[in-house]
Amino acid sequence: MDIIKKIYNDKKFMSIAEPMLTHKEFVKTKNIVHHGSTRFNHSVKVAYVAYKLSKMLGCDTKSAIIGGTLHDFFLVRDDDNLSAYTKMLINHPTIAKENAIKYFGVNEKEQNIIESHMFPTSTVAPKSKEAWIVALSDKIISMSDATVTAKAKVAMWMLFLINFIR
Repeated sequence: MDIIKKIYNDKKFMSIAEPMLTHKEFVKTKNIVHHGSTRFNHSVKVAYVAYKLSKMLGCDTKSAIIGGTLHDFFLVRDDDNLSAYTKMLINHPTIAKENAIKYFGVNEKEQNIIESHMFPTSTVAPKSKEAWIVALSDKIISMSDATVTAKAKVAMWMLFLINFIR
């Protein structure tokens, strides 16, 4: 079963995530490429991994889902050039936190989860187990998405070379 379908079939997860996933501003992240996927799908997968880890470790699953879902809730495209990407790498946790406060009224724990998810790249450190879990989940999903993208690019170049050599 496709991971996204599995996530959408998880009633406990969706009971918390659905209001965010269907919000008109958050839905706009479906149109932004992110780690070889969309920012929307990336965020859903991060939130789900964080939820499962939090549940397994007896942590606050609701905050993990909310923080995981909203950790990259910014609408600026960051794939235009290296300068824009670098700037957004540093600034996006604060922008995502501000959007999460504006549209969803997240609490202080959830704000820290969002703002610290880039640690140690960012200067904001995780203050809770859930913040550490979301930061780890983000890295796991980012690496997984990047691996899939890299494999596709290698395959494309191999096809190009094979056709070029013929």
